[in-house]
Amino acid sequence: MKQMKVWLSLLLSLALIIGVVPALGESALTDGTYTGSGKGMHSNIAVTVTVTGGAISSVTVDSHDETPGVSDPAIEQIPAAIVAAGTPDVDTVAGATLTSAGIIEAVKNALSGTSEDVSNELVIEPDMIVVGSGMAGLVATARGVELGLNVLILEQSVRTGGCIHYAGGTVSGAGFKIQAENGVEDTPEAFYADIEALGGEGEFNKALAKAHTERAGSAIDWLDEDLGVDFGDRSLVGGAYTAMQTLRVTRARGSYSMGAANEYLELLDARLEQAIADGKAQIMFNTEVTELLVEGDTCVGVKAGDREFRAPSVVLATGGYSYNEQLLKLSGFENVISCAPSTSNGSGFLLAKAVGGVYDNMDEIVNFYGGGVPTDGFDMYYQINNKYPGMIYVNAEGERTGAEERATSAMWFGQTESKLYAVISANMIDKEQALLKHPLMNPAPLSNNGWDKLDELAEAGNCVYKADTLEALAEMIGAQNLTATVEAYNADVASGVDSLFGRAPESMIAFEEGPYYAVLTVPYVWSGTSGGVRVNGEGYLEREDGSVITGLSLAGEILGPSNILGKINFGGINHSMCATWGIAAAENAAKLAGK
Repeated sequence: MKQMKVWLSLLLSLALIIGVVPALGESALTDGTYTGSGKGMHSNIAVTVTVTGGAISSVTVDSHDETPGVSDPAIEQIPAAIVAAGTPDVDTVAGATLTSAGIIEAVKNALSGTSEDVSNELVIEPDMIVVGSGMAGLVATARGVELGLNVLILEQSVRTGGCIHYAGGTVSGAGFKIQAENGVEDTPEAFYADIEALGGEGEFNKALAKAHTERAGSAIDWLDEDLGVDFGDRSLVGGAYTAMQTLRVTRARGSYSMGAANEYLELLDARLEQAIADGKAQIMFNTEVTELLVEGDTCVGVKAGDREFRAPSVVLATGGYSYNEQLLKLSGFENVISCAPSTSNGSGFLLAKAVGGVYDNMDEIVNFYGGGVPTDGFDMYYQINNKYPGMIYVNAEGERTGAEERATSAMWFGQTESKLYAVISANMIDKEQALLKHPLMNPAPLSNNGWDKLDELAEAGNCVYKADTLEALAEMIGAQNLTATVEAYNADVASGVDSLFGRAPESMIAFEEGPYYAVLTVPYVWSGTSGGVRVNGEGYLEREDGSVITGLSLAGEILGPSNILGKINFGGINHSMCATWGIAAAENAAKLAGK
């Protein structure tokens, strides 16, 4: 019967292709309107294609859930490129490659009458259910299969990877072999002592921090020797953020560049594909877990919509909350925007909370930045170049709050509605430099370096204000002290010394002539969050009363870097949490399964 169904499906597909539209290689297409979908970065992309006079006359993207800002260039440019070329075989847009590929695939599927029929029928009996297929979930899966477990992955989006597509390749630990190769002697005890000394004033989770420092080195060795990660020249680096005297950071492919972490993903995906082929793993895409099934102090499975999936162990590996406005506001900011992947929606935090989970260190702001322009609500499309010569930031009263060239989100903290205005005068304008630019995750340059967009936003009154005089500008934004602030700043420019904040003299330019611009800005995030869900030293969820839910392990960013490091931020911590606690979760599951 199953074979008959397969042949019937093939015959129907062939009939659609022959009866509806000729093969794509033919010179003419059959007039009509066609729909199809393709797999983008994080979501299925649905399109409508119109064929007129035997040629593609329009392509419309009907629906998607791609990351705002990052995906926009592809959504705007690829349909037009396909119409102009008369074929879906066009080049992808740099910085939005996977979204581009999804639109191209959707158009091809529409024209060929092809649809991807993906079955979500359960075909294995899982020993471990992994919620999320970013680095943490894939590490848990790979290690679980090594230990003899059957693993079911439930992924809310259409592909694996999550934030790893945008990440650099750094990872950190203590006592791993690359350290020894470089003549560095280190121990977990020394790592923990540094955390206590540098971040100790924070309310970090001491049991988690101690366990992390003990396990992280061997997790890097597992990535190195078992998974086969290419660590480039196998050097150690000082690490960004807080520096420690001992070198504890290395990097995949030897690169800091965004996307270097795909080295991890490619190898982990290959492990997953092999496990699926061997009947040891299964992944269901477009499957959002809506509930954790907890009986007493034991997790026994999950619900996804109206379906239940049961197993002796569940791993929450859903990442952080950098695309969840309400969770971000727990940091104490009234306003915040995001250019993070839409998959970083904090879903695991909400699932954990529903079964008694506790959020810790959500007030930490070390991974926030400043100068995002809220033109489109929560979704961030533009940011200010904080190093733009002459530009100053002022608050609602018109007063400076810090050295602009060294701006961090701390300058916005405690300000009225978490807002500052970036202010410049006409004499500062250098169109070879951008004041307004796309965020880091969208490398496409704005036309005319953003100056056209600045005037366009000013004309619309959308976060940009423009006036011929400082007095008029002050009135527009309600900043009563703006004129006095600029006068004091101009005096500092003349003296060559920033008397308030010690800004570098070469970056200071006097305000001389109008028109004047003020751009409204707020803090933003682009990836990585600081707070996390409380766990015990084994990585199991711990409730407020100290009780533990056995069988419910957490891995990756959901643990919260600040719960391990306190007030500091240490390079490579996120990948380290993914590897270390993905492995720990699999080993927990193996014990519960008796394997």
